[in-house]
Amino acid sequence: MGLSETILAAIIGAVATMGTAIFQLIRNSSPTDGRPKPKKSRMRSLFATIALMIGCIVGGYAWSALRAVSAKEEMQATMQAELSRQFAEFAARQNQGANAANGANGGAGAQSAGNAESGSAESLAQLPACRISAQSQDAGPVACSEASAQSIALCAAIPARAEATAVRVQARVPKSEAAWEERAPGAPTLGSLHIGAATSGSPITPELHSVCLDVANYSVEEALSVRLIVDYAVPKPQTGELTASAPTAHSL
Repeated sequence: MGLSETILAAIIGAVATMGTAIFQLIRNSSPTDGRPKPKKSRMRSLFATIALMIGCIVGGYAWSALRAVSAKEEMQATMQAELSRQFAEFAARQNQGANAANGANGGAGAQSAGNAESGSAESLAQLPACRISAQSQDAGPVACSEASAQSIALCAAIPARAEATAVRVQARVPKSEAAWEERAPGAPTLGSLHIGAATSGSPITPELHSVCLDVANYSVEEALSVRLIVDYAVPKPQTGELTASAPTAHSL
């Protein structure tokens, strides 16, 4: 049913504790020396056993929730580190390209930067399967909801002066040799992957800004590798040339 290891461990611990508590309850309620135990003693044992059972259930659920939050924080930290690495590599490539262009134009003096620059930037992430709690088999097929789906904002870095011309989303099962599946332009889903309706972004450095898109994995069985590809173009600068009019001679 798509149970995670932490939830399964919590269920096993709860069942074991409940079995032990019920055994102790039956043992305490039965007389050991032929004389029935006082009612007050039996009630005390019953309340203690019920409290132990409730504490076990609450503790197991709290532990599984804590592990889920911890796993999500670890995934976000990994994504942030990967995004920072991609930003650093992109900035290094930009600087190398600028230095090479300056070297090639070294003796040419001031030239017009008239040619438009275009390129693409991409970002990659892996989304785990949807986390589903245990439920009865009579409840029907297991389905993922917005609250339990694994969702992130996938971002790519482009030059600050650039404009995004196309945003492509691709997905496939991790560690698979299958080709990347690409969503149709503007489609809200790609298989079990749900995709945000619009992109967002913010400045990163004076030279870079981000293009982000919300994605969520609604599969209860398989993780997904998701790739965001942003095609961009830097608009051509508007340069005007000032021409001086030649003086005219007037004859008297």
